[in-house]
Amino acid sequence: MSDLFLVRHCEPRVTGVMLGASDPGLSKAGRAQAATLLPGVKFSAVYASPLRRALETARILARGAPLEIISDLRDISFGIWDGRTWSDIEAANPELAARKILDWHGVTPPGGEPWTQFAERVIAAFERLRTGPRPAAVVAHAAVLHVIAQIDRPYGGIYEL
Repeated sequence: MSDLFLVRHCEPRVTGVMLGASDPGLSKAGRAQAATLLPGVKFSAVYASPLRRALETARILARGAPLEIISDLRDISFGIWDGRTWSDIEAANPELAARKILDWHGVTPPGGEPWTQFAERVIAAFERLRTGPRPAAVVAHAAVLHVIAQIDRPYGGIYEL
């Protein structure tokens, strides 16, 4: 089996904000969600972001399989926007928020990580794990999984959950 499963972390304790580099763990519901993921798959490897919401999901999903934490699979940093609601962001800087909506990947909030740098580090991380044992799971964040899913190379079966 040559399957690679892309798994977004389950529900964090904090919702409704731009999480980015902030680091909440899973909610009770999130832990329950993680316990139901891919019950029939016996993983040979699980790779995870170091951020708690992803790492907790990965530990539950791994069910004893080797777990490797990969720093470069962490979520994009939104800088001063990390942990803030969109309405708070718009109220604090409506012009920048409006520009971000029009060009999500091209506009970087103050102190944030530019999309191009983020995508480069995620691609480099994926290149290191892409030939590892299968079946495997990458447990990370929506933006990380978006970058991986867009890589235009034949890797066999890739499934995004």
